[in-house]
Amino acid sequence: MPQPLPLKQADLVATGVQRAVYLHPLDRTKLIKVLRPATLMPRRNNFNGIMDRLLPSTRLRQIHKEYAEYLRIMLQNTGPDFHAPIAHMFGFVTTTEGLGCVTERVMQADGKIGETLGAKAKTRTLSQHHIALLNDTISRIYACNIRASDMNPNNFVFGHRDNGTGPGDEECVLVDGFGDIHAIPVRSMARWSNRLGLDDSCIRLARNTGLIWDKKALTFSLAQ
Repeated sequence: MPQPLPLKQADLVATGVQRAVYLHPLDRTKLIKVLRPATLMPRRNNFNGIMDRLLPSTRLRQIHKEYAEYLRIMLQNTGPDFHAPIAHMFGFVTTTEGLGCVTERVMQADGKIGETLGAKAKTRTLSQHHIALLNDTISRIYACNIRASDMNPNNFVFGHRDNGTGPGDEECVLVDGFGDIHAIPVRSMARWSNRLGLDDSCIRLARNTGLIWDKKALTFSLAQ
């Protein structure tokens, strides 16, 4: 029986409500997302928090929806030139911290983890270059009809998808938050309903980053 991949606290790069993200110990181009133990989760009194306590199996719903959305997008775009605006996913692996989901690692040119839109907005280091990369990703999200239910600033990462060492251009990648995770899957009903959801997500993204959202052009811009 294969030994679990050893994950160290020193390799922990991010912690969300549901999952912890580690560097892959054997492949620097990958990350591993592990479901956090229920005992370590913060107590939330919103709808999702109450459901987590009453129906613990709902915690797996987000992972299921994320993978289902990734599969839907990739199977609908099988051509070799398709360039997904979301992070690639590579299956599951047993780790010392529990079952892990292996995903793509977006990196800076120096090999460090790519910066998030949220971090750059907070430090006011967003440039026209970054806005152009963000708008390119947003346009592909709309074009592919991706059901992105959690487009918060920390789910967009700037960097290279080739480990930062190859010829790949810098881009902005939606690394998490895709999949129709809502209790009533309205976004999955039709393209128009998902379009309304994306519009609302972009409005909130602009509000949370201080950017300006043009709902007609479907583009962001820096505030003057």
